[in-house]
Amino acid sequence: MLLFEVVDLIFIPFLLVSVVGIVSFSYWMRWDATARGSSSPLYWAVLGPIFWPAALYYLLVVRRANERRYPPTRWQGLAGILTISYIGAMVPGFIFGPPDPFTQVLYTSVYFAILLPITYLLVYRRRYGRLPEGA
Repeated sequence: MLLFEVVDLIFIPFLLVSVVGIVSFSYWMRWDATARGSSSPLYWAVLGPIFWPAALYYLLVVRRANERRYPPTRWQGLAGILTISYIGAMVPGFIFGPPDPFTQVLYTSVYFAILLPITYLLVYRRRYGRLPEGA
């Protein structure tokens, strides 16, 4: 019985990475859509993290069609860094992880921890110079 409680406690930080990734993705999408003059930024914030084709449509079509009206704040930049790291960690986590969703969460968390400082150095320290139109 004690073993299962320890395993549950160990899994909480890994689950927290997923929650932080989804929340930061939603926050970033909402404020990016607002800065680009979208008439429904809440729509993108709710639908984007849940339905990935909608997020791809926003990133590839809507975002490129509209210029930002003002630069991102510090919190929006932090949310962008977390979002880029989370999405970047999900891809190898799903490709190299076994088809078990619990193990994929573990793999994604490890890749997130690896990508977070790299993303910080490439995006934030360079004032978004490495990514087109800021993150």
